[in-house]
Amino acid sequence: MIDKITALAVPPGNSLTDAPGKWQWEQPAQFPNPDDAIDHALEMMSNGPTRDDMLKLMLAGITVEELVDQLAFKGFMAGAVTPDVAEIMKPALGIALVDMALQEGFEPQMFVDAKVSEGEVEDATFFNIAKDRNPELYKAMNEKINEDIRMAAEEKTSVKVAYPQAETPASFLNNSNGEVE
Repeated sequence: MIDKITALAVPPGNSLTDAPGKWQWEQPAQFPNPDDAIDHALEMMSNGPTRDDMLKLMLAGITVEELVDQLAFKGFMAGAVTPDVAEIMKPALGIALVDMALQEGFEPQMFVDAKVSEGEVEDATFFNIAKDRNPELYKAMNEKINEDIRMAAEEKTSVKVAYPQAETPASFLNNSNGEVE
């Protein structure tokens, strides 16, 4: 088996040659019943550091939709639920997250911005998202844009002076035409 994870490192069909049951999701799910899975997830989310983390993420602007998708995916990857149970859990997890946020006194953002659809991310939309989600990148890009504007303004206002060419001094290396041989 190849240890490196790179494009084209493992030939197609390699997973069919691995020992079955190697990954958590290849095992029987810990919670095959959606009701049991929801109860377990809500219990895990409602106590301790997980609750605090979820609240911080929602307060920072991560949408409920994104959190629910990640919780469902992680549940599948950990072997706790099957993909269909993970999808069935999503509405209940979303309601629980919204309820947690409202109990703490803020209204979370529910969905990823609907104005952004595939192939239609305008510059203004990009900058608004970057300003909210990645302030360091936004600040660096703003500084670069302002620097470019200042440099362009300096080039327009600077006076270009043409300096006369100095004559080549006479030398034994120069021929009679003044060229170096």
